[in-house]
Amino acid sequence: MKRTLAAVLAVHALTAAPALAQFTDVNAIIQSIGTNEFTRAADKVSGASSARVEKLSTFLGASSAGQRLVRAEVLHERSLSRLHSNLMLSPIAMQAIRASGFEVNQIVALSLDGEGSAILYADDL
Repeated sequence: MKRTLAAVLAVHALTAAPALAQFTDVNAIIQSIGTNEFTRAADKVSGASSARVEKLSTFLGASSAGQRLVRAEVLHERSLSRLHSNLMLSPIAMQAIRASGFEVNQIVALSLDGEGSAILYADDL
């Protein structure tokens, strides 16, 4: 049993895609807006090697997060403008945004992994 589990884990480790530092709930996404990590990721997103868009409505806590998100967007307007400017410089990010049916100004947060893959979080609340 232990050998089987070890073999399965070894195969998974060799074939799994690199893990992204993803958010698990909408509150964590909102709290990330305007932080130092947010700014660093925003500055690096134009060089993303791949990108995908996730809707905020799919995250835990989304049904009650609308007002908190609005306040965060107002408080961190400059940080969001910086993110949007950098997204427009990235053909890969813009392709993902267009394919998802969102506009660049609807992207309110992001996460990047060490290999340059980006997850963009879109406000659909």
